[in-house]
Amino acid sequence: MKTFQILSLFFLSLILFHCATSSAGIATSNIPVADRKYNVIGPVEGHKLWSTFDIAIVGIPLSEPPIDKVVTTMLTEKEADALINIRYWTDKYIFLFLTVNRLHINAEAIKFEDQLNGQNAKKRK
Repeated sequence: MKTFQILSLFFLSLILFHCATSSAGIATSNIPVADRKYNVIGPVEGHKLWSTFDIAIVGIPLSEPPIDKVVTTMLTEKEADALINIRYWTDKYIFLFLTVNRLHINAEAIKFEDQLNGQNAKKRK
């Protein structure tokens, strides 16, 4: 009887609590950088969470995906102008009817040389 309870609890937990990775991708940059010279500042990482309420195939977002917030935080962290070599992926954790989505972004922060020269000219004056 105890073995049956343990097995039942195990299979019930497999049904109710599980995790799945939903998507991943690569992007060259968050803004066009063609024909502009830049310096790589360094690598930067960021992640944010948001939730949805799911019933079968219908999902109701409880908050907006924080994509812009992640990118803005990453840019201000390194005082960068843009991000290049962007790698991103999302995870989903499902607990009964609540889904917790997690967005991860890895990239390299860059500073455009024309803006660096403008700052140096201001410092000299």
